[in-house]
This record gives sequence, structure tokens and C-alpha cells, in this order.
Amino acid sequence: MTNTDTILALDLATTTGWAVASCGIVTSGTVCFKGSRYEGGGMRFLRFRSWLREMLTNEKPGVVFYEEVRRHLSTDSAHVHGGLLAILQAECEARELPYAGIPVGTIKKRATG
Repeated sequence: MTNTDTILALDLATTTGWAVASCGIVTSGTVCFKGSRYEGGGMRFLRFRSWLREMLTNEKPGVVFYEEVRRHLSTDSAHVHGGLLAILQAECEARELPYAGIPVGTIKKRATG
């Protein structure tokens, strides 16, 4: 069961920013999914999936928004963003939870007027 008044917003990256807005209260933070040199390349994605599932279970958002990035500075960051986005979309689909990407320009315009 989701709370239609609760929003989860994500900035997907190696250090993912998150915010939860519920009943006029916003909580936020960051979580780092950087791998160590002793791990396989997929470990960051397993940690992200575990963290995301915990957030979705605990916060029960009615919708998830994420920053929609159209251009990346490096190939590595594009790969990381794409992998995290795929996991996010799959988890939301599995839970029948609405999700949407918000373009970076829209976010900046809203924040700065």
C-alpha cells in the first residue's frame, strides 16, 4: 500500500541524492554506491537495488521522480546512471508504482525561478 501524499525524488549517480516529501515535511540525504577495487562491477547495482527496496518499503511513496539526465560528462557516468535507472524503473513497475523523469532544466528553473 502506498501513501499518495508521499513523494520520493532521486538524483541517480554513484552518490545518489534522495528526498522524501510527506505531509509537508521533507527529509533528504545522499548514499554512495561506489565500488571497491575488490568487488565486481555489478556490486554497486546490487547495493542500490537493496537500498531502493528498503526505501520503497519503509517510505511507501505514491510516486517516484528522478532527475532525467540527457547528457553525461563521461561514458562511465552514463553507464552508472543507465544501470541505476533500469533498476529504479524495474522496481517501480514490479510494484505498479508511478514514476517519472524530470528534466534537469525544469528542476533548475523551478529552484531559481
